[in-house]
Amino acid sequence: MNYTEEQLRAALAEHITPGSPDVQQIVRQGQRMKRRRRARLTLGSLAAAATALLGVQGVWVSTAQVAQRPPTTAPVPAAPSLPPEDTRAVPPAPLIASQSSATVPDRKTVKFRPLSFFTSYTIVCADPDAWVVIRSWGGSGTVSRCGRRGVSGSERKESVPSGWLQHTQQIEVWVLPADAPILEPRRGAGSDPYATCAVARKDAGWCDGKYWKVALIRQPGVLEKLVEETRSRPGAWAAAVYDRADATIPDPLPTVTRTVTVNPSG
Repeated sequence: MNYTEEQLRAALAEHITPGSPDVQQIVRQGQRMKRRRRARLTLGSLAAAATALLGVQGVWVSTAQVAQRPPTTAPVPAAPSLPPEDTRAVPPAPLIASQSSATVPDRKTVKFRPLSFFTSYTIVCADPDAWVVIRSWGGSGTVSRCGRRGVSGSERKESVPSGWLQHTQQIEVWVLPADAPILEPRRGAGSDPYATCAVARKDAGWCDGKYWKVALIRQPGVLEKLVEETRSRPGAWAAAVYDRADATIPDPLPTVTRTVTVNPSG
């Protein structure tokens, strides 16, 4: 609201002593009143703008905080349940030791005390195409896809090391993702599997960007190098050992999964 000079004179006349009024003083005082009012209006507008800005900023911060939250992780499929016993043994052999993992690549060592010369094992995976590398108690090993029914194997009296029943034994199991760079044997390669490689490193078991299956078992450090280069990800799997004092295994043992086996002698 604006005030006229007459209104200002009337308002000020109530507070001054009788006599000739100082018109210049009245005008200056009126101008000061106008400036103070404009200043109050300006501060009020700034406060309202700041409140609105803070409200918008608060929404933006909340949105940023939501954006920074990690995305919801899809549930990881659980590995199939381990069989409670090995029905291939006569009589069926119960589970005596097991290990499990929720990631690939990963390694687990299953330690156990043998009860017979026919100890068996089974590895099951959530992804049937996952790679399974087994370093068994006899020093030999296998490399294969896990398969829907898992990877299984057993020993014979003739294949176990001496002192088999007197000492704690172990089986080392590695499981790698399905897309791990592992090279299948090539047909027609002859005695030298590297003959068909465009780029090869025999010392690393490496051919054209992948690692030979047999090199994972035959050449020390190759499997570890492959695992080091493979990105870790969710992938459930489990390994179990079965045995009983009176167990026997039928011969021939039913084939469960096709594997590539390498003996210690190569």
